[in-house]
Amino acid sequence: MNEREQLILKAVIKHYLDFGESVGSRTLEKKYNIGVSSATIRNTMADLEDKGLIVKTHTSSGRIPTSEGYRLYVEELLKIRDISQEEKAKVFETYNKKINQIDAIFEETSRLLSKISQYAGVVLEPSIRQESIRKVQFVHINDTNVLAVVVMDTFLTKSLNIYLENPVSEKEIDKINNFLNEKIKNSNSIFTLSDLKEFLTDLDLFIPEELEEEQNLNEGKLFFEGSSNLFESNDIVKVVSRAKLFNSPNDLKNIFSQFIQMDKYKDGEVNVIFGEDLGIAGLEDFSFVFSVYTFGDAKGMMGVIGPKRMEYSKTVGLVEYVSEEVQYLLKKNK
Repeated sequence: MNEREQLILKAVIKHYLDFGESVGSRTLEKKYNIGVSSATIRNTMADLEDKGLIVKTHTSSGRIPTSEGYRLYVEELLKIRDISQEEKAKVFETYNKKINQIDAIFEETSRLLSKISQYAGVVLEPSIRQESIRKVQFVHINDTNVLAVVVMDTFLTKSLNIYLENPVSEKEIDKINNFLNEKIKNSNSIFTLSDLKEFLTDLDLFIPEELEEEQNLNEGKLFFEGSSNLFESNDIVKVVSRAKLFNSPNDLKNIFSQFIQMDKYKDGEVNVIFGEDLGIAGLEDFSFVFSVYTFGDAKGMMGVIGPKRMEYSKTVGLVEYVSEEVQYLLKKNK
């Protein structure tokens, strides 16, 4: 693609992103300082249409970008825009709080991404089943309910709600707690969340099914904020499909989990995937801007879900900036 075609394709996409409407050669000539006549622009647009990068709409003679046009724009023509000082201040304010619980870091991150982008923010927590445990503190809520605060070797913490099969007093829970921490301290190898589950199950005091469910919720948890920003559509079928998907955490988690399992997505790099490439009903009109990160021996991802007609330059810059801050925060807590 030559320089003129690149310039005109970028102008067509910019117009569509800004106004949500098709654009013709005369408008491009007047508004976008392309430097050639409308006739030349019209001929170049015809060439771009032949290449499948733009398409004529039914309602006018103007053009809008195709998915291939978007893809080329994102992969080759996009200039990443730095987020504003005000937005950087929001990020700083969020992470300047003393946050040392893993869940809290990722929950705040999903809220931050949604608030600044005005789309939906998503964070997939890495599964840290094999991350080493430093200490466990049981908090006796009542005789059938215990809160376990797990301090990892990184000094970040996780919390688990554990339900007891038979009533147990606070004094007995303290004894179990002391015995467990001695076991962790004297273990010849690392003591992991998997080992903790095995320890609790072997006591016959805890309900294994409840513990398994709670662990599944707390390992590789999905944090999803701002789903209401994704329901703007006049197509009731699409709205229903989206509602079903966005209200199903496991389905969403499965979608995002596949990204972190692909070697082509490297830590810290920002990627864009178009919803139609996933082949999932309800996601055709969306784009995913995300970054993969590593914590311990496991991978997670964070990013933004928004309409295909999103402001890519700003969104990519936002995900890049927040991803760097989160990884710094995680390393700082080690």
